[in-house]
Amino acid sequence: MHWAVLLGERNNLEQPEQNLRPSSPVYWRVEGSLLELTTVRPIAFFTWNAQTFTERWVRRGLVFAMAVMRPFLYAANRVFATRVVHTVLRGVSRDRLDLLGEEYFKYKLQPELKSDGVQQLRAALDSGAEVVLVSQGLEQVMRPLAQSLGVRWLIANRLEFRDGIATGRLLEPVIRPRGVFARITGGGPDGRRPTERLMNDLGLERNIPRALKRALEEHEIQQDSTAEAGPAQCESEDVLSRAAFPAIRAIPVLEKPIVHFYGIPPKDRLSVRKALAGKQVMLIGVTGFIGKVWLVNTLMDLPEVGKIYVLIRRQKSNPARKRFEKLVEDSPVFDPLYSRYRGALPQFLRERVEVVEGDVTQPGFGLDADIRESLRNNLDLIINSSGLTDFNPDLR
Repeated sequence: MHWAVLLGERNNLEQPEQNLRPSSPVYWRVEGSLLELTTVRPIAFFTWNAQTFTERWVRRGLVFAMAVMRPFLYAANRVFATRVVHTVLRGVSRDRLDLLGEEYFKYKLQPELKSDGVQQLRAALDSGAEVVLVSQGLEQVMRPLAQSLGVRWLIANRLEFRDGIATGRLLEPVIRPRGVFARITGGGPDGRRPTERLMNDLGLERNIPRALKRALEEHEIQQDSTAEAGPAQCESEDVLSRAAFPAIRAIPVLEKPIVHFYGIPPKDRLSVRKALAGKQVMLIGVTGFIGKVWLVNTLMDLPEVGKIYVLIRRQKSNPARKRFEKLVEDSPVFDPLYSRYRGALPQFLRERVEVVEGDVTQPGFGLDADIRESLRNNLDLIINSSGLTDFNPDLR
């Protein structure tokens, strides 16, 4: 059994299985030819744009501490130093990292792309070469770069995710930073790297026997069963091609978007009028635009509805009923009702709409026990059109 296959099975949490591999890859190192990319700057950008202000400063402090420690960690072990730096992203959602990665590339990296390197890369793509970009950066930053250049494959650092949240661990293989003199020795516009040189730059050659040994111990494979496929026969080309992944993340597609829960589709035509005829409905979020439109359209087009209860939160000394009356007076959404009922509109609203003072964020909607019990016995449907009033919501 191949060592790379074993390693590919270890930290596969929420990582889509990649069965496709580049057939005749041409490996192109991003650092030096296209960008002068560092490890810490993108991480600092991610942490500075964390969810809350407190989280931003805590993560920023961790980045500063690691920036001080990094030269010593870098001198000791570049792979370990890379792992430590990325631990500050623990607890950040995948969606947030994807969005911030696109933003960082668009506003920070794209203006700094080296034109000579881009020209040579496009020439290689035009010649039909299957280019694989190799970078020490995070995949959330490298994917937008590859897509903007028309490159289909990447080798970059990837975070492990559980339930859409980063664990702070990097998946194998870890792409270590370049050496101290890399900007002097490897800064030309031609980023093509021979397989042997790239394996040496990434430190994969000397890690193969150790990785194989660790994989064998974890999977309890007999040494004699792998004698014929030992580390000496693990070709460098195969190792690198297995490390490559598509620049466009595969998104699962729902094959059957409509689900009939009872197995038999309804034969009769569905009717909203019949479904809501005589029903007692509670509308939450009527002060918002969507709630107002729903209420007006329902009163205009569905006169069969029994009664509509609108849940409105009290604002300091302004009770719910006053808020609703002001809403009807000031909002142009209610103009069609004014045109139809004119002076009879207040009486019509008293008959069809009842204002209930409460708060959807409170247990039991913050209602009195008698009102809550009455609604529980009479309501047929609750429509929730409420929205967040938090101006810095979680992206999840």
